Amino acid sequence: MAKLLGKKTSGRQRTALKYNIGKRVREHRRRVKKEAKKQGVKKFQKKDPGIPNSWPFKAQLLAQLERERKEKEDAIAKQRQESRQRAKDAQKQEAQMRAQEIADRERQKRERQQKAAAKAKAKSKDVEMEDDDDDDSDLSDVEEGEEEDDDMEDDEEEDEGEEDDAE
Repeated sequence: MAKLLGKKTSGRQRTALKYNIGKRVREHRRRVKKEAKKQGVKKFQKKDPGIPNSWPFKAQLLAQLERERKEKEDAIAKQRQESRQRAKDAQKQEAQMRAQEIADRERQKRERQQKAAAKAKAKSKDVEMEDDDDDDSDLSDVEEGEEEDDDMEDDEEEDEGEEDDAE
């Protein structure tokens, strides 16, 4: 075997270079796919080779495959319809729950407002009663004071009279 001329270079490369190349390849492939999508080019799909004409009971096999395909489609359609119905029901139920929560909050708010109004009303009645009590007590104090003044005057006169008797 003959010897090669010169040295063969190594296959090593820097990691940064390796990742940069991979990045450029990904970008290129993405651009190519995007252009193909704009032009309407579709991906190649493998053709079904079908059933050869020499196959025994070919018609029955084709009918069976058609039935299975329709059953699958019907099952998928039924499943989709059920999931849509469940989603609608869940959405309705959620809306009802939200409406009920809002109604409960409004009811609680009204109850708090009524309680606050009742407290304020009771407080104003208490204040009015205290004012009335104060007015009555002022009048009674004045009347009692007049009586006390009269009693004091009578006591003083009696004391003077006793002093005169003692002399």
